[in-house]
Amino acid sequence: MKAFLRKFLVFSMIPVLLFNVGFEVVEAGFGITPPYVRNTSLTRNSTYEQQILLVRGDTSTSQKAQISIDAPEIEEWIEIVEGDDIRMPQGTQKVPMTVRVVVPGDADFKEYTGAIRIRMVPDDGQVTSGAVSISLGARVDIDLLVIDKEIKDFRVRKVSAGDLNEGTKKAWLFFPGKINFEMLLENTGNVDISPSKVEFRIFDRTGRVMLEETKNIGKIPKIEPYATESVTAEIPTRLPAGTYIARYVIYNDDEIKQEGDLSINILEEGTLQAAGFGFTGLSAPHKISVLLPIFAVIISVLYLFKSRRSTARRRRS
Repeated sequence: MKAFLRKFLVFSMIPVLLFNVGFEVVEAGFGITPPYVRNTSLTRNSTYEQQILLVRGDTSTSQKAQISIDAPEIEEWIEIVEGDDIRMPQGTQKVPMTVRVVVPGDADFKEYTGAIRIRMVPDDGQVTSGAVSISLGARVDIDLLVIDKEIKDFRVRKVSAGDLNEGTKKAWLFFPGKINFEMLLENTGNVDISPSKVEFRIFDRTGRVMLEETKNIGKIPKIEPYATESVTAEIPTRLPAGTYIARYVIYNDDEIKQEGDLSINILEEGTLQAAGFGFTGLSAPHKISVLLPIFAVIISVLYLFKSRRSTARRRRS
């Protein structure tokens, strides 16, 4: 019984002793997402970026993440855009870290692996006096594959179409309205890419009666490999002001990447300060009606020039 009382008194005094010497009980955590840098479609001279989010549980102090790269074979390819020390000020819970991979032109076609190590330390490099320092860290796995093949592919993340003015008539020419069909695309291949074509079938507001079939005019801007950007397809419409349902189809060559419905609002001429189509939007007969007189004038000028030269030669003879 005496032995039991002695043990009880010793253990009951531990919290008091810890309090007196100033120890700090720290409840903290640290994590990353995603925990890898992975790409299996890299080519020579390509550049790939991946963002990794650094997340901590305790934001009461200012800390910094010390970054080191453990990938001897490809260490020169890898750059941390924010630098080797990433600050996490007091009150900040999440900070992005961007890993940039630049593949040289003489890289072997094979798989490369390695790791990026992250260690959390106090921002000033000092440990608070009387406190217990817990060093938190994480590991980012690197898995890269360099291949001798072009991959042309993309993912459609979002689409939208703003309001537009109806088309305008000038003399005998009709200039159609311009639908700016915006697409947020992620290039999942390893070469520059854009949709090869966007088609619209436009219906009345009930979605039952098809009124017009149309497709984009001109080239759609391309986006770089592994990038996510918005691009716009310019689509002509000859419909009057009103509200319509458009059924769109986005193509990558012959493959349908996405199709769906959206609402289109065409406003009366001059409502918006937005330009419609110019000459490129004219129908084929209207383009011919504009170009034919121009060609006729050019041919007439050339004929007269040639006739005068022939006359001058005969006179000299």
